[in-house]
Amino acid sequence: MKGFGEILAGVVLVIVGISILVIPQTDLFRVGLKWVILGAIPIIVLLVGAVFLMIGVSDVRDTGEEIEDISEESEKGEGD
Repeated sequence: MKGFGEILAGVVLVIVGISILVIPQTDLFRVGLKWVILGAIPIIVLLVGAVFLMIGVSDVRDTGEEIEDISEESEKGEGD
């Protein structure tokens, strides 16, 4: 379940990052530094979300391979 939790965290972070990028910026954020910060935060959130997605997918794939190995070993044991 650890892999699925990481995938969920990655998806949530990606959605948050995209929503931060899409939310229209109002007159409150006219200062240049604030624009840079508002541009950098969603990108960082998206990158962290992508990392979580990659880790989660890797864990799920490894778990699937382990399950396949166990099932192959049990089939070989039954045949003997």
